[in-house]
Amino acid sequence: MPSAEASALAPFRHRLFLWLWTGNAVSALGTWIQSTASAWVMTDLAPDPLMVSLIQAAAQLPVLLLALPAGALADVVDRRRYLVWTNLGMLVSAGLLAASYAAGLVTPWTLLALTALLAAFSALNNPAWASSVPLTVPRQDLPQALVLNSIGFNVARAIGPAVGGLIVASAGAAAAFAANAASFALVALLVATVLALPRMQGLPGVPPEPPVQAMRLGLRYAGAEPAVRVALVRSAAFYAFASAIWALLPLYVRDVLGLASTSYGLMLGCIGAGAVLGGLLVPRLRSLLSRDGFVMVAGLLTGGALVPVALLPHPAVVAASMLVFGVGWIIGSSNLQTTVQLACAPWVRARGLAIYQAIYNGGMGLGAIGWGWLGMHAGLTGTILAAGLGGMVMAVVARLQALPGEIDDPSEPAARPLPKLDVRQEVLAELASSRHPVLVTIAYVVDAADVPGFRAAMRDLSAARRRDGAVAWMLTRDIERLDHWIEAFRLPDWHELRRGAARINLTDDAASARASAFHRGAAPPELRVLVADPP
Repeated sequence: MPSAEASALAPFRHRLFLWLWTGNAVSALGTWIQSTASAWVMTDLAPDPLMVSLIQAAAQLPVLLLALPAGALADVVDRRRYLVWTNLGMLVSAGLLAASYAAGLVTPWTLLALTALLAAFSALNNPAWASSVPLTVPRQDLPQALVLNSIGFNVARAIGPAVGGLIVASAGAAAAFAANAASFALVALLVATVLALPRMQGLPGVPPEPPVQAMRLGLRYAGAEPAVRVALVRSAAFYAFASAIWALLPLYVRDVLGLASTSYGLMLGCIGAGAVLGGLLVPRLRSLLSRDGFVMVAGLLTGGALVPVALLPHPAVVAASMLVFGVGWIIGSSNLQTTVQLACAPWVRARGLAIYQAIYNGGMGLGAIGWGWLGMHAGLTGTILAAGLGGMVMAVVARLQALPGEIDDPSEPAARPLPKLDVRQEVLAELASSRHPVLVTIAYVVDAADVPGFRAAMRDLSAARRRDGAVAWMLTRDIERLDHWIEAFRLPDWHELRRGAARINLTDDAASARASAFHRGAAPPELRVLVADPP
């Protein structure tokens, strides 16, 4: 049996993952240098809780708005080229902020605008980057690969803020912004030269999904896949309360503790160090805690860590609390993201992660605005105490939506071949047009005694149809022959029907087999495909 240490480092055996991890760590280091400088600059330009918290909102809310379009793009375009262009966009944005600050042109609103521009390019980059991790390791190594990615990010968090604080103190904020620009240049070079990601293969004769249709399907998949849906609910509960300390820490360090930018960087570094520690503990704890238990413990740790920060404002107490917060942060965030990664099929993974990132950044960004507003009225320590106690309560209440223990591999192919369709020559022109939706009907004959079981099987099959592209689904019953049932579902067009057929995996096929097992008759359930004739 491999040791916990060997298990913790197993994904590094895969060269492609090692390159991806390196790029992630370099980019994160620049990001934390920049975020430290931006937050501290705002405390000079406009030192009140709402304006300081708006820095985090500006860095998070563009992701909320752009995540789903970015995920749809990442699922259908050449990912390697896409990642190069998004990193170049971040390079230009960070460079523009460095030049503007050096020229003395940065006001509070300029800082917020340029931070939001950088975040917009980051929003376009993130789903493609995150969904590339499963392309670099086998499925059994994926949970720990995501933990290692988080460790890399948090090593940067442990080092970056301290480095950022030193750069701001010694060379000025412009140098910190320039360091972030340099990190994007290095990542773009790495992606272009050594990160050979496999391309997603399309179907012959079937065009890529239209962007709007791709986004809608991503949302339908997230709603129809229980593991993804629950992970998103739990993410909203976790990040909404944990966002408070990220929004208010710079002002807390400055006004409550009376310390300088280097101390703020060190406090962020304590969070990063705690996250690294938590990441190393995760393999040891997997035999003791379920995924659902991990997320509950994470909420208790992150919420509980804020209570002494509010009640005992001493640098040593705060540093120790931030260490505990970091442990809870990585345990929660890595398990929530792992759930989404494992439950999303490869063809929709970037969109699923985009929705997760929208929840994450929405919780962090909108939470920052809410905690900043409360800080203006209840004070910094009162607000942090409310966030801590609320986070602990929510950690327990949110377990009403339980995360699954095991998740079936959505990339496993169907066990049974699909039925062949004899397409008549007369309708080929209509099938090539997006103006002709397609209706699929499947007729079953079910004994009265089997109806409850048949309906239960159909509920699972309904979710499978929606995951694979159906925009509407219905189960109907013949009012004269009560043992005759017809399942009907609609797709946008013929091309989407072909894509949906290619998406059917082992779980979908098993759901279909369970429903078909209730059918009585010599012939299998009758399948019909109808094409709409619009007026």
